[in-house]
Amino acid sequence: MISAIMATIKAYDRIFVYRHTNPDPDAIGTQFGLVTVLQQAFPAKMVMAMGTIPPALQWLSEPMSTAITATATDLVIVVDCANQKRIDGRLPAGAKIIKIDHHPNHDPYGDLNWVDEQVASCAELIARLAQTAQLPVTPVAATRLYAGIIGDTVRFSTPETTAQTLQIATDLVAVGVDVAQVSHHEMDLSPALSKLFGYVLSEIQVDAAGLGQIVLTQSQLTVFGLLPGEEDAVVKLPGQLTNVAVWLLFIEQPDGQYRVHFRSKALAIDSVARAYHGGGHPLASGAFIPDLATVQSVVQHVQALMKKTS
Repeated sequence: MISAIMATIKAYDRIFVYRHTNPDPDAIGTQFGLVTVLQQAFPAKMVMAMGTIPPALQWLSEPMSTAITATATDLVIVVDCANQKRIDGRLPAGAKIIKIDHHPNHDPYGDLNWVDEQVASCAELIARLAQTAQLPVTPVAATRLYAGIIGDTVRFSTPETTAQTLQIATDLVAVGVDVAQVSHHEMDLSPALSKLFGYVLSEIQVDAAGLGQIVLTQSQLTVFGLLPGEEDAVVKLPGQLTNVAVWLLFIEQPDGQYRVHFRSKALAIDSVARAYHGGGHPLASGAFIPDLATVQSVVQHVQALMKKTS
């Protein structure tokens, strides 16, 4: 697969790299890590990263120009995006598409689909691609890929973290990653975000079975004075509570929908996300639902799953 991907990359002069909406450190680190690697390896090619970057993640990279758009004659690479409908930006009709991802491959929308569900982060796949194809990895590229790895592994604490994950991280650090600086960025709390952390920990409802749930409205987020996308930093927080086994965060979007974050310490909950047209990993999935009435439906669905498997 890596040989096929590299042959395709070499055949195109213009390459556009996309990822999912509402990006996390793995999405941005993977996207810009790949862009940097390809720019270094093929200086004559035009390699562009598409999509907007939330202010909270602009320490990884500044956005690239939006004046240039992809056409049917260009190569499109989509990273860290399981479903085509979640891609940040419109893909040109007829373009060659390479999908590189580590989520369950329910939507193989690429002409080439390199998907490894056993890998802890998409950044790990890009690092493996660079190593196998002997592409140059600069300190900047290594930093972006390392940030993606520690972001999706929650600093090497997820079940998917393997010896290979740790070895790739070690190899990237050896290139010239400032480990302390990346870790500080990943753990940084603005004063506004610290207040949201306190609110979530004090207001989350946890039932006897260990299901935690909380709804965050746009009005609440406005009161906290958060930057767009900053609220995503609280998604992993309930997992630190010893009485929580599964948790749901319902975050209202500007259009009135609710983005649902499904998280679990052991029980696979991705089937519930798929029931609401979402998806993701067994222990970390997401979906969008239309209203508060559906919030209760999701909670009941998860409660039934927990009861069935208890």
